[in-house]
Amino acid sequence: MRSILILSTLLLFLYESTAQQRIKVPTLSPFTEITQEVGLTKISLSYSRPSAKGRTIFGGLVPYDQIWRTGANASTKLAFTEDVKIGGNPLESGTYALYTIPGKERWTMIIHTNTGHRSIAGDTYKQEEDALRFEVKPVSNPLTVETFTIQFTDITTNGLNVALSWENTIVKFPIEVEVDAKIEQQIAAIMENPEEVSAFNYFRAAEYYLHNKKSLDKAAEWILAGLEKSPKNFRFGLLYAKILHAKGDKQKALETIREANQWAREANNANYIGQTQLFMDEIQGN
Repeated sequence: MRSILILSTLLLFLYESTAQQRIKVPTLSPFTEITQEVGLTKISLSYSRPSAKGRTIFGGLVPYDQIWRTGANASTKLAFTEDVKIGGNPLESGTYALYTIPGKERWTMIIHTNTGHRSIAGDTYKQEEDALRFEVKPVSNPLTVETFTIQFTDITTNGLNVALSWENTIVKFPIEVEVDAKIEQQIAAIMENPEEVSAFNYFRAAEYYLHNKKSLDKAAEWILAGLEKSPKNFRFGLLYAKILHAKGDKQKALETIREANQWAREANNANYIGQTQLFMDEIQGN
């Protein structure tokens, strides 16, 4: 009797396990997630990507002048590790839903605080939960985009654009991040004790000032301090030559890059032999 009971229980368990199995099939609107570092901020985007499949998209599948969840299956989400400006509007760090209201001439972009909605039909969406709204102008795309695509484009130290593309429409909006003030604070704090500043920190400060068109005199001062702590550093020498060239001192820049090239040769560093030679040729060609 006990054996029969055990066997019956096992068969029931196997039946239930089999009955609970589901057939796995590809999703029609696959999920994707992208992450981009911009300045000192990490920006993440996650969304599902429907395809056109011969349908008219804007003004058809996606009606004009009605709120759209801007993707499929669930809310599209944007996340920021630092405070940003989006469409010119300040926004605190965090995770938000991205909704849109497509129009023929203007799109309304909506940054929404409630990220839990899968559908926004009926009275699910509440405008009072918006973090902000702004408008952008769509542009025509001569190339047809079959699958709904959101990308980070036009990336700089201080920001990027978010570009939405589907069918023959492209919509872009900017995200700006605060970089300069934060880096200036770091530099000021480090430079309070010059004797404790590492050669590499002098290099990074000088490099930042050069690339961001700040004081070239201060950049030159810092890279020279770095060279004092790290003599014959060909990487530092290359940067110093670039700073001198930016200051308009072509002769001294040429002398410096020749020195840096020699240091690289002494260290048998093929990468910087090539980089210093290339910049030397550039100076001489000007």
